[in-house]
Amino acid sequence: MYRIPDTLIADIEYNKSIIEKYKAGEITGGQFKSNRVPMGIYEQRQDGHYMLRIRCVGGLITPGQLRRVAEVGAQVRCSHIHITTRQELQIHDVDIDDATKALLSLQEVGLSTQGGGGNTIRNMLVNEQGGISSRQAFDPYPYAVGLTTRLIAEKDSWTMPRKLKIAFDINEEDANFSLVADLGLIPLVKGGKRGFKVLLGGSVASNPHKGWQVFSFLPEKDLFRAAKAAKNFFNLNGNRKNRYKARIRHIFYKNGEEETVRLYLDEYGKLVGDASLDFEPAVLPFEYKTPSFAPAVDESASFAAWKRRYVQKQSAGNGFCAVIPFLHGNASPEIFAEIADFLEPFGNDVIRFTPRQNMQLRNIPEEYLPNVYQFFRALGLALDAPVILNNLTSCTGADTCRLGICLPKGLVSGIRRQLEKSGLDFDQLPDIKININGCSNSCAQSAWSDLGFSGRIGRVGDHPYPAYTVWARTHGKTELAEALGYLAAKDIPQFVVDYLGHYLQVKDKYDGYDAFVRSEGADVIKQKISKYKDVPTFDEDKNYYFDWGADAVFSLNSHGQAECSAGLFDIIELDQATIKEKYAALQQRGADIEKLLHDIVFSASRMLLVTRGADPRTDDEVYNDFEKLFIDAGIVSDDFKVIVEKARHAEPLAAYREQVVALADKVNELYAGMDDSLQFKTAATANPQKTELTKDENKGGGADVKKDFRGVACPMNFVKTKIALAAMQSGQLLEIFLDDGQPINNVPGSVREEGHEVLSVDKVEDYWKVLIKKK
Repeated sequence: MYRIPDTLIADIEYNKSIIEKYKAGEITGGQFKSNRVPMGIYEQRQDGHYMLRIRCVGGLITPGQLRRVAEVGAQVRCSHIHITTRQELQIHDVDIDDATKALLSLQEVGLSTQGGGGNTIRNMLVNEQGGISSRQAFDPYPYAVGLTTRLIAEKDSWTMPRKLKIAFDINEEDANFSLVADLGLIPLVKGGKRGFKVLLGGSVASNPHKGWQVFSFLPEKDLFRAAKAAKNFFNLNGNRKNRYKARIRHIFYKNGEEETVRLYLDEYGKLVGDASLDFEPAVLPFEYKTPSFAPAVDESASFAAWKRRYVQKQSAGNGFCAVIPFLHGNASPEIFAEIADFLEPFGNDVIRFTPRQNMQLRNIPEEYLPNVYQFFRALGLALDAPVILNNLTSCTGADTCRLGICLPKGLVSGIRRQLEKSGLDFDQLPDIKININGCSNSCAQSAWSDLGFSGRIGRVGDHPYPAYTVWARTHGKTELAEALGYLAAKDIPQFVVDYLGHYLQVKDKYDGYDAFVRSEGADVIKQKISKYKDVPTFDEDKNYYFDWGADAVFSLNSHGQAECSAGLFDIIELDQATIKEKYAALQQRGADIEKLLHDIVFSASRMLLVTRGADPRTDDEVYNDFEKLFIDAGIVSDDFKVIVEKARHAEPLAAYREQVVALADKVNELYAGMDDSLQFKTAATANPQKTELTKDENKGGGADVKKDFRGVACPMNFVKTKIALAAMQSGQLLEIFLDDGQPINNVPGSVREEGHEVLSVDKVEDYWKVLIKKK
């Protein structure tokens, strides 16, 4: 229903050229990733397997579009199609050779993957009660669709400091995802005029925060102006150097609320006089039909139970809404194709995907509800299960995600089985939302759930085991959840049963689940956690060291850890390959000698800088760092300085051909002789001086050396860790600070692979402390 940009086909064709260059070895994996991810093409955990993420604003898709997604999925032989927690669709296990034809086929029916990833405007969340609830201020869907159309038509929507997520709710009383979005929009009506309360900077990711109010009431005509101002403000003030501090909330953390709101309003003020930015909601071309097939009859108790649990009357007209559950949000292309065929006779306004990874049907005449029930039940979907079982939500975790630590989908199945065996009266439970993340990131929004779990690593002795931090909303349903402790993955299903069982015993004392949690929920959870605090050793019970659904012992390496060393050598070997290629080209008749010689000097100068912890961003910095860290340090002869200076100033090098080749040979010789601590076999480094502990480094005691690597990306943070360890004595302790995300997921595992002992890994606010004992 959104209008795809006129530039999309050209963008798809350009992405095709990038794919071809990558396959031909003309660009690096990093260059390939930086182009494909903003186009919504993600590499999965298994190398060479890709996922396509399709924009569906607020989960809105027509049956015809859904059929095309299913057809594309079948054509590319995908493993399954997935409903995401951001109301999108993903096609999984796609060969990269099939990506272009898939994207072109999707655009034919008005669907795009562009903006599915990267530093872009992401898919907008919309409360799926929009358009059907009597509680709504007004239907937000036309506004979300119209805003999407205008934003994705602008080139700077694809090149921001970090991703920007937008969410619409239906009113202030039921506000949900708008409270924790980068840009949150809450519909209001004042004096008969439509508008929005506008929040900025919310997020449930690392160091989460609710959004800060920038407008108490924004007239509807100013909606695009406000969103464009948010984008301009973000582009001007966002942190482009440290991706872990790049989201909008970090601007608030840095500058404070008053100054950050002022900066945003300054950008908004610049747009006020431009009438071309006035906004009108989209006109959605909906058609409503009555099927030609006859209504079914169903007087079964199971149909009555389903209708009671999952069906509601819409606020206007005679239509009904029904939620159709999908386990993990997954189904085959064939299933989705059957669904599209079944629903098309009802019109094109019948489908929304929900943040619980289910499908919401709407505008279904009451007499056709038995048809709906019988059709979806025949597909094998769990229509007869209680709501709480079908509302268990997780990210994909380490099944396919490269950042995943644990297997949350397996844990969901474990919780379902334990609940089913428990004998608890599920229909007496409220719609409790249980969300499970496979790592410390927040794709499944564990910090914005009634009961949440986020994957982490536990350890008994030398054996790691899968574990989860436990989250609960102890301050009310519109507040962020609080981390209350952690549990071994194996104990979580029984913990959930214990906790919900306790609530059922005392629920009559409280006016709902929220009141219970605010009163005693935190204490109950902590008490239940303490019951499971003693994890047996590996020899005592190996079951604790297997993740849910795994057939091998939990291992950091098998779960995507310890990629730092590989990244380090990738960087070195890229320049090594360039030197080899350019040297071979020198031997060819008619070669551009000057260009080849300059390329060789540049690659030779840059090749080993990473081993010294240098991360140059310009050609001049490459030459500066090489002279300082290699020539001035005595690792490379001072005789090479003349050709480095000539390369720096683009002066002729043909007369120095032998010296250029000698420099290339020298850095290759250094690399061949480099030891595990990144030291070279030269006189200058045969006996590296051990770093003396300074008073500043050891303040607070404990570690012998402390290093702050926050803001340092992978693999450079690992390089700097290796350099610090190389200067220390065996048995000394090094404490390093790392950012959340890839740094903490990768560096400790890489350090262990080097033979050092990681004594502790502790979360501190939005970063991690890691204590390492040198081997």
